[in-house]
Amino acid sequence: MMVSGIDKESYLRYHRSSMRELDDRAFLTKYDREGMIFVLDHFVDQCKEAIETGERFDFPVIEGIDQIIVCGMGGSAMAGEIARRFARVPLVVNRSYTLPPFADEHTLLITISYSGNTAETLSALDQGIGRCTSILCISSGGRMEEIARTRGIRFLKIPSGYQPRAAMGYLALSLLIALSRIGLLKEIGSCEDLLGGLGKIRTRCTYTVPTDENPAKQLARTLSGRIPLIYGTVDNTDLIAMRWKTQINENAKQPAFWNVFPELNHNEILALVKADLFADQFILLLKNDYDRRENLDRMSIMTGLFEKSAVRFAEVKAEGESELAQVLSQIYLGDYVSYYLALLNEVDPTPVALIEEFKQALAEREALLREKQ
Repeated sequence: MMVSGIDKESYLRYHRSSMRELDDRAFLTKYDREGMIFVLDHFVDQCKEAIETGERFDFPVIEGIDQIIVCGMGGSAMAGEIARRFARVPLVVNRSYTLPPFADEHTLLITISYSGNTAETLSALDQGIGRCTSILCISSGGRMEEIARTRGIRFLKIPSGYQPRAAMGYLALSLLIALSRIGLLKEIGSCEDLLGGLGKIRTRCTYTVPTDENPAKQLARTLSGRIPLIYGTVDNTDLIAMRWKTQINENAKQPAFWNVFPELNHNEILALVKADLFADQFILLLKNDYDRRENLDRMSIMTGLFEKSAVRFAEVKAEGESELAQVLSQIYLGDYVSYYLALLNEVDPTPVALIEEFKQALAEREALLREKQ
């Protein structure tokens, strides 16, 4: 179907005794205590709502915009990465406390923070006020909404109550539709095709579909106990590879890494010299209908090298007709895979306690520094 390179008969024979876990509702509820599966299944509806939000948003056509800077972190930055894929003008995703030095009056500055309280993004927004004449803020509230309302900055509000990474439909599609309406986005295809493609992923990957018919469950089982290496292609599936990596980190609480063609052929390919070190790793090759021929050739040669070196890998193909449908369908599949991988790791996919502990420690350190000043 969407995943090739896995010997399905051998897979099912090897895992038959243990694969029942992912088909057991009690196993699901034991670890998914906050119900992320229902958020995942709702993603298609979230995207539909986000499209409607973007269409209703009142943002004037702007003249003289030469570039876009999207400031955000984590799941909020991913919305910028998707916009970068389809922007008509140069778009930079800025994950920093500071704005790039080229930000000026010809820059559309977009700051995205799901909570509205992301320190790095608020810092960049503060610097952008006065430097960039056109600013758009996107969040569910928080400090960002307060600043936007006070300073008269256009503000696009999205629903609260989600983990930022689980609100990607609200963040990305609201942004894409807004940019499209002001003429800064390429053609992204019909919304019907997009929602239809996502609906197919949900139909095949939701928890009620048994493992032997569910590609997301099968791939999660294949990755269980291994370190995924996700390979995409530059200016195409690179953002999807990044998303798979970060979702596996946050949902499954395990290591994962990503890289892109053709860059990896100039360095990471040499890791095959020590192919024995790949014993605990599994490579995923992301493919869609918009890969350059040169990169497809590179992938083909690499698969031959993987086979020669006995390195395990699989190809993951996209659904949908349009570019945007294919991008989001692969992202959606990866979200399901990371969810089922969390269950196999016996962890709740929703909480990110270590991130919260880190933020608290950072806030305490900054408070001490302010007291000393």
